[in-house]
Amino acid sequence: MNEFLHLFLQHNFCTYMSSTVESTYRLIFENAPIGIVHFDKKGILTACNQQFVEILGSSMDKLIGIDMTKLPDKKVSESVMMALNGEKGFYDGHYKSITSGKMTPVKVIFAPIQTEGGTINGGVGLVEDISEQVNLNRALTKFRLGIDRSSNPIYITDQDGYIQYANPAFEVQYGFSVDEVIGKTPRILKSGKQSDVFYESFWDTILSGESAEGQIVNKTKEGDLVNVHYSTNPIIDDEGHHIGYIAIQDNITDRVEMEAKIRQSLKEKNVMLAEIHHRVKNNLAIVSGLLELETHDSDDEQTIDFIRKSQTRIKSMAIVHEKLYKSNNLSNVNLREYVEELTDTIRTNWTDKKSSLKFILDIDEVDININQAIPLSLIIHELITNAIKHAFDSHPKGQVDVKINESSSQINLRVSDNGDNVPLDFDLNSYQKLGLSLVQILTKQLNGILEYDISGGLTFRLTFEKKNSKGSSGNCL
Repeated sequence: MNEFLHLFLQHNFCTYMSSTVESTYRLIFENAPIGIVHFDKKGILTACNQQFVEILGSSMDKLIGIDMTKLPDKKVSESVMMALNGEKGFYDGHYKSITSGKMTPVKVIFAPIQTEGGTINGGVGLVEDISEQVNLNRALTKFRLGIDRSSNPIYITDQDGYIQYANPAFEVQYGFSVDEVIGKTPRILKSGKQSDVFYESFWDTILSGESAEGQIVNKTKEGDLVNVHYSTNPIIDDEGHHIGYIAIQDNITDRVEMEAKIRQSLKEKNVMLAEIHHRVKNNLAIVSGLLELETHDSDDEQTIDFIRKSQTRIKSMAIVHEKLYKSNNLSNVNLREYVEELTDTIRTNWTDKKSSLKFILDIDEVDININQAIPLSLIIHELITNAIKHAFDSHPKGQVDVKINESSSQINLRVSDNGDNVPLDFDLNSYQKLGLSLVQILTKQLNGILEYDISGGLTFRLTFEKKNSKGSSGNCL
């Protein structure tokens, strides 16, 4: 606007406008990109262009004839009087039109119009609507205040990576003053904890126009290490050129240290739990061994049979703890692996009597919590040993099927045999044998549903909700 004003006044109003150039300057007057207003030596507005009318949101008829020396806005009227006294007057602010009521941010220069003899015959005003500039400045002010007041360290670099701005939070975190970092690169924060490959990947990312995000270890002015989460974004102009970069950081040192402590604590607890499972397994083996010694002192077959069943019950629990001890997961057991090993144990202890017995296993990959695994293991043990002992008196070449699957967070167990026909009056609820009574007790422990079918052998079906049960698994006994 200043250049336009200089040329306009030099060629048009430094001397009174001659008739030979009047038509040329009329075109300039009417088509200028800013508002132009002319007032006579009394300050009466005598002419204005359409741009001026639009800036004020008024009309030509309402504006012509206004005495500009008596406008309510004293700053404007005083600037007009300065022009009438041979000086330039200036106004910069929000102006409210007396003809439309519209409030518009404007920048105005008023200049005198003089004859060749130096007589002032009026003046001219150049009016620029600076609404866009004001809005931009307001947005930039909000942006700057937001960055300045942010608790996150923020810095901005030029396209070559030299720091042009750093906010107060940056100064607090790293101990550098703004003056110390302006013109430097972020290498002043380099801790040496990241490899060259990291930085190559970082620059490849932001140079491609994408933002780079992650964790990094930086160093303060005093040499202290700081863990930060960073987000570095390219600043790209309307033509797609990189004109700089903005980096926003978050100090996560406390979080990183806390996570390290938690990981160490979990590691120690896992070691402790593994040792506990190992000791439980060994203690159960000792109990089983003591029971084995009891068989040497007894000739009663019923007693020996009871001891053998007790040993395999103990073994069924010991296998659970052995699986957990050898596993990375100290709370869940893989049912397929477990049942396969449990079946082998039962076969070893019992099939000397039923050597031709077959076991058919159909078990999904299902993980189950230890507090459900132990009662389930005892149920499987009792149902299989019950079939071995009672189902194949008339034909020893029998088959026991074990099927387990998971459906909609429910565990479904089926244990069936193709053995002797079960008496029609068989009633599980009135059955007094310890094994099946234990099955019913353990089913309640699992909050499950136990059903049976006596057609074509004996089939048991158990369904229960899979849960991460809490508390001691020992209460299942």
